Amino acid sequence: MTAVSIHQPNFLPWTKLMAKIALSDVHIVFDTAQYTRSEFHARQRIKNQAGGTSWLSVPVAHTGERQRLRDVRIDQRQQWKRRHLKHLTIHYGCTPHFDELYALVLEVYRRDHDHLVDHNLDLTTALCAYLGFDTPLVLASELDVPVPDNRQERLLELVRGVGGDAHLTSSGSTYQVDWSPFRRAGVPVLDQHFEHPVYAQPHGEFVPGLGVLDMLFVEGPSAAEKIRASSRFRLSEPTTVANPLRSVR
Repeated sequence: MTAVSIHQPNFLPWTKLMAKIALSDVHIVFDTAQYTRSEFHARQRIKNQAGGTSWLSVPVAHTGERQRLRDVRIDQRQQWKRRHLKHLTIHYGCTPHFDELYALVLEVYRRDHDHLVDHNLDLTTALCAYLGFDTPLVLASELDVPVPDNRQERLLELVRGVGGDAHLTSSGSTYQVDWSPFRRAGVPVLDQHFEHPVYAQPHGEFVPGLGVLDMLFVEGPSAAEKIRASSRFRLSEPTTVANPLRSVR
């Protein structure tokens, strides 16, 4: 069985998304989805010295029109890279693995990315490599598959487009989702059940839900085991496929 996950290319993904990627056989970067300012496409929360959190945001060039993520451009008129790197230095410079993670981020930030997706994908790829996650990342925009109007049918076509026969999702247990297209196709949908890892986070009480960099600065490569162990996938709806959990990690 080939288990496929799909998610928008968020900026500095948090632990739950990294776990979903790590536990997939293939991960599809959903760059054909619509860009939304209220999502984490161009922003992420990071801990600060005061014990609270701060937003790191990538400025985007707004066109006034609805845009697919793959079309969103970065507003290079702003000094956002310098601000991000300064924030990481000030608030994480004391952590055990700061030097190696800062060098990783700096290498990506030195690239001349024009599009938000390219920047986000390079960061995610670098973090996966650091953690030893070898799941292939495939852009939805590069798959030659039908694009039905129904969202779940689109997801099904993407899963099929990479040879998948099971879908790992983080939305099925959170929202009311009609997975009937998958059920009719005999493709099992497995919900992610996530328990946030706890670690020796700097600056006061533990705050969950931050970008995964927060954890990596503290734990380094050993965080990979905790990230994988944070999630289990359970069958969302019955299908005609026998033993759908057989090869899902």
